[in-house]
Amino acid sequence: MPTRLLSAESTDLFVGSRDEPHQVLRVTVAAGDQETSLDLRGEGVRLAGPVSVPATAGVVEAPMAVSASPGAAVPCRLTLGEESLEVTVTAEEPGWTMHMVSHFHYDPVWWNTQAAYTSPWELLSADSTTRPLYERNAFALVEAHIELALRDPDYRFVLAEVDYLKPFFDTHPERRADLRALMAEGRVELIGGTYNEPNTNLTGAETTIRNLVYGIGYQRDILGGDPRTAWQLDVFGHDPQFPGHLAAAGLTGSAWARGPFHQWGPISKNFKQAKNDAALMQFPSEFEWISPSGQGVLTHYMPAHYSAGWWMDSSPSLDDACQAVYDLYRSLKPVAATKNILLPVGTDYTPPNKWVTDIHRTWASRYVWPRFVCATPRDFLDAVRAELPAFSPQTRDMNPIYTGKDVSYIDTKQAQRAAEVAALDAERLSAFAALLGLGRYPHTALDKAWRQLAYGAHHDAITGSESDQVYIDLLTGWREAHDLAAAARDSALDALTGQITLDGHSVVVTNTLPFARDGLVRVRVPAGHTVAELSGAELSGVELPAVVEGDTLTFLARDVPSLGWRSYRVVPGSPGSWQGQAAAARAADQETRPASAASDQRPTAADAPVTIENDRWRVTADPARGGVLTSILDLASGRELLTGPGNELRLYHEYPQHPDMGEGPWHLIPTGQAEGSAETRALSASAQTSPIGRRLTVTGQVGEIVYEQTVTLPTGSDRIDFTTRVLDHTGADRLLRVRFPARVDGALPVSDVAGAVVGRGFALPDVDTAEHPWTLDNPANTWFGLSTTAKVDLGEAGARALGVAEVVVPALDDAPKARELVVALARVGVTATTSSAPGTRYGWLDVDSNLPDVRIVIGGPDDNPLAAELLSRADPAYLDALKSGASRVWVPAERPLTEVWQPSADLRDVRALPALIVTGPLSDLVADLTDATIEAVCPLGAEHLDDRTVALLTYGLPGFAVDPSGALHLSLMRSCTGWPSGIWLDPPHRTTPDGSGFQLQHWTHEFSYSLMAGEGDWRALRLPAAAQEHITPLLPRTIDTAQQGDLPQVHSLLTLTPARDVLLSTLKVTGNPHAHGRADQPDDGVTIRLVESTGLGSQAALASPVLPLDRLAQADLLERPGGPATNLTLTGAEIATYLAPATLPAAEAPEFGRETELAQPVYSRYWLHNKGPAPLGYLPISVAIDPGLVTSPQEPFQVEVVLSSHLTDEPHEGVTEIRVPDGWAATPAQRPFRLAPGGHLRFPVTVTPPPRPGSGLHFVAARTTAGGQAIEDVATVAFGDTPELPVADTPAEPRRATRGTTSATARPTGLSVTPATESLTLRPGDRTSLTLRLANTTSDEIRGEAQLASPWGTWAMLPEVIQGFTVTAGETAEVSFPVEVPADATDGHAWALAKVMWFGRCQYAPAVRLEVTR
Repeated sequence: MPTRLLSAESTDLFVGSRDEPHQVLRVTVAAGDQETSLDLRGEGVRLAGPVSVPATAGVVEAPMAVSASPGAAVPCRLTLGEESLEVTVTAEEPGWTMHMVSHFHYDPVWWNTQAAYTSPWELLSADSTTRPLYERNAFALVEAHIELALRDPDYRFVLAEVDYLKPFFDTHPERRADLRALMAEGRVELIGGTYNEPNTNLTGAETTIRNLVYGIGYQRDILGGDPRTAWQLDVFGHDPQFPGHLAAAGLTGSAWARGPFHQWGPISKNFKQAKNDAALMQFPSEFEWISPSGQGVLTHYMPAHYSAGWWMDSSPSLDDACQAVYDLYRSLKPVAATKNILLPVGTDYTPPNKWVTDIHRTWASRYVWPRFVCATPRDFLDAVRAELPAFSPQTRDMNPIYTGKDVSYIDTKQAQRAAEVAALDAERLSAFAALLGLGRYPHTALDKAWRQLAYGAHHDAITGSESDQVYIDLLTGWREAHDLAAAARDSALDALTGQITLDGHSVVVTNTLPFARDGLVRVRVPAGHTVAELSGAELSGVELPAVVEGDTLTFLARDVPSLGWRSYRVVPGSPGSWQGQAAAARAADQETRPASAASDQRPTAADAPVTIENDRWRVTADPARGGVLTSILDLASGRELLTGPGNELRLYHEYPQHPDMGEGPWHLIPTGQAEGSAETRALSASAQTSPIGRRLTVTGQVGEIVYEQTVTLPTGSDRIDFTTRVLDHTGADRLLRVRFPARVDGALPVSDVAGAVVGRGFALPDVDTAEHPWTLDNPANTWFGLSTTAKVDLGEAGARALGVAEVVVPALDDAPKARELVVALARVGVTATTSSAPGTRYGWLDVDSNLPDVRIVIGGPDDNPLAAELLSRADPAYLDALKSGASRVWVPAERPLTEVWQPSADLRDVRALPALIVTGPLSDLVADLTDATIEAVCPLGAEHLDDRTVALLTYGLPGFAVDPSGALHLSLMRSCTGWPSGIWLDPPHRTTPDGSGFQLQHWTHEFSYSLMAGEGDWRALRLPAAAQEHITPLLPRTIDTAQQGDLPQVHSLLTLTPARDVLLSTLKVTGNPHAHGRADQPDDGVTIRLVESTGLGSQAALASPVLPLDRLAQADLLERPGGPATNLTLTGAEIATYLAPATLPAAEAPEFGRETELAQPVYSRYWLHNKGPAPLGYLPISVAIDPGLVTSPQEPFQVEVVLSSHLTDEPHEGVTEIRVPDGWAATPAQRPFRLAPGGHLRFPVTVTPPPRPGSGLHFVAARTTAGGQAIEDVATVAFGDTPELPVADTPAEPRRATRGTTSATARPTGLSVTPATESLTLRPGDRTSLTLRLANTTSDEIRGEAQLASPWGTWAMLPEVIQGFTVTAGETAEVSFPVEVPADATDGHAWALAKVMWFGRCQYAPAVRLEVTR
């Protein structure tokens, strides 16, 4: 029986040699009884040589000689004996390489804790009485990858986050030599250049910049790497300015998996059915990612996600694994910019893939092309650059991804904002105080503050996607960052104000912003006193508008100078008070009214509207509709802002978990059901007036939420200030927004990001996500609104706002030519996707993470096929206009944008969006954009644009939505039950005082936001500067007596012009010594970072009476100097760094901030305490003792001590002391040492217990000193069958471990922790303590640290939240935290939870309810 032909398939595989590759034809045959020759005939296609097909059945790979042009489909006849088959051979190109990059994605926190994710620990028990061992911890993974690389010369991999690099290499310093050897061979790459993978769209620009400073500093200077590529695999979208930051820090590339398309990309499933088609992308997977500043980096987007190559690890055979990789190659190839493809081989916490090096070798033995090689990202990007000189430019907004991130655990966003502002203020004030010789710049305190903020910026931290226990740990980090920064700020401010000449009891108000401003200030003054303005050194006699409430005076400070202060005299006087203007309250039992309803506001006519007004606004609330605003009248223009109920609370019902994906708090998952405060009557409503403004207060209930809302019209202000307080709520799976319907015809959503302003798309907040999963909420940095960021001026045909664009070039190769255009658009706020006419259109919500509102088509119908299609479907008048010489023709859409912008929208049709056809030189269009206005012709139809702006300024509230009707929605908070909400890892399980999970947020919350509106666009209102005012308080200091000094009563330390157009990002003493492993660095200058805020460009100027500015130098974000700054010309949205050389006077005084930890000694394995980054000073010298647990030794035993230095500039000398229990001996008991820069020392210690040590736990400590603080590691020695010893068994199954613990008990640790009370009910002005009782049941002394965690909003009443403690063996001790309720505190309730850390143990006490009531 002859062999039979079954099928034949043309492939893109090549055999032969690189000089003479032969494309492979795969032929499938049935078994025959003899070997038979194969023949192939086609035009330009033949077999490369004789091919004999064996008699056995199977697949034969036949080499072909193909001379047809690549891409040509050639009909061929394949003959085998008497059998023949028609087959089409597609001519392929050789030369392709797939770079298999081995990695493991690492989250320092998520559902599990920092301790679990980082390292093993000997005291973990397998019986669920402790947290389980997480076997794929970072230490195990780093070891596994390094070991494989040392064994297998073909293996290459990457290491990234500092969160695990520092702990690992501190405790395994010998591995540094292995790392450096592998780096020298190019087989490992330190990648990322960031501290971790931050969610840059939820933090300020400086937090992102410091993330880069710390990442590059550690990877490059301390470990000796050369980080070039940002590795941001899993982050939930990106801030548009991020690529510019990367470039300005010296990085040249980036790689990541989320941004332009929904969370899993165009291939994998995002909702219901997977698309399985990378070609749905509008641009290649390699592109130039550009920020509004105009700077960018070569970027690889991972179309199949960062785990794409990992799953072949489960293939049953090498051949199956090879086929899986080849299938991935085929799916990724269509969107590759060059003949190079990156395949990430790894996923979350993965060891080396078991097949990857075998594929590297086996594939090479089979085929010459494509090559499948183990590689690093640098290998890949170098190959891409070598093949292509320029790339498709993309300024696309890489948002939104996972919209729940913007509002889950909202108090963490508020805490981040507060700590950022405190840190920036501390830098500015400390720099000037240091320049004046008043003290030393607080490098140490601010280093840790920024590190805590960088740590908290991780994409499973600030996003609110973490478990309940991790939330508690993170809260303590934000609190520490805030307190470190605030203490440094206050110390520097006290030093400065102490040098002001004052004639008597005064108030000095300091402004840390670079422009003069007004604002309300709160101070305590004696009864019967107020404040008056000064005129020179004399009183002007003019009392300031002021209000006294209790012992607090609130007054309006005017014209406080740029980065300076204004002084006021405290004088006898009669400040005003808030007086009832009118009141309306619904008859109700007092028991049903919120406790905070003002007792002095008597109800009058029920449900009567309540109105307040000042010179600018008239605001009316309707108690019959929940107290919503029925009118906001702009008295300056006579315009009504609202089109419906404003400041309305909307409570959305949500699914417990994503109805399709089954995921949790990172999604917004509304059911489509919502209720509004306008649907019920208010419980009370009143209006008050005072010298400092007018205010309106309403209380009510919507669903499970009891609320109080205050609307304030400050005297002399164009701003309307709002406070919404959620007094109580008991619900679950709810999302709370506040809504302002404020249609501005033709305007589009606009928001600031971290250092720029961009247009955003409309959102769809009212969808049912089971049917339409994308709400399109976006994150804003400090404000959002309805406005115009750029527009097209059509003359008599009107004008049209531009927000998000698709720039369509004729062919893919033309894309780089559009770079200057897309940069010019981005600078003025129009982000753009550059696509090609034959490619996929942008605008399908099934795939794209956001939608465009305009297309800009480059080239006329003879050059651009899309222009030809568009004009063929439009009225001939548009083509006639082009023929008549118009170089820019506007073609309106078939339907208004508000009609097509619908749930699950598809805007890909060429007529779905308006289009600007550009036939003239792109340089002319770029020049025309300098004023954010494009002039064009529109021969038919008209557009309407109302040149107005309505915006909300926010504080720590990033989530927003502007729906197509023009309603502004601000997300306030949510209460979520989806996993990992409620998860607790270390038993016993902890909850809030009412027994609910912390993610449910069952306590009092306060939210602040302000409304601004007026004629013109956002630039006319100077919204970026106004938002800075909103988040940055004026800083008052009361000086009780006269004093003499060298500084005047009214003073500016720095002026920056044009005021409010150019903003100050930071001003600090130059250098980041702790980031670079330096023991010391002379303070030889000041770093100034400016932000151009208009997008139009500015000519900046600086002046200072203190800081020499005549030798300014340009610098990068790492503060490395460049050339001289001959002028301060800033392009639109530019973030520019300058160095001002200056000799800071030597000061004997300590740094303005803390230099040592409060709890001493410092525990060196800080990650086991879930503390975030290393202790103050960044632990340049670490000590570790191994093993961590010794059980019932029968004779003297040995431990090893390892000392490690990460200093780069100096050796370190010291002494290590071995501390043992009384009656024990250690040999040696002391060990002097000297560590070279980057050096280490490991030595054995023999420990001899007494003959009868007694049962129980004992501790052996290795201790040294560095940076003024003691550092120790501790080993536990257990005698007898003590209950604290862990049970050995098989670790918990990983899926079960993810569910955490529900146990009310835990394995004893040796220290019991009991709060002295379950609750504290206090009144304003009360002082008490929150006390912990600690009982030591071990046989030795316990030393540790206690820290209170409490939500943002409670920090003022808990002034000291960190305490060190020592408890001797068998004894008890108390740790008390002061509780001081401010005199002006409002009613509410929250909680505080004590976290007790010692020798690697981490214990969490039950939460104590904190209630303030009047």
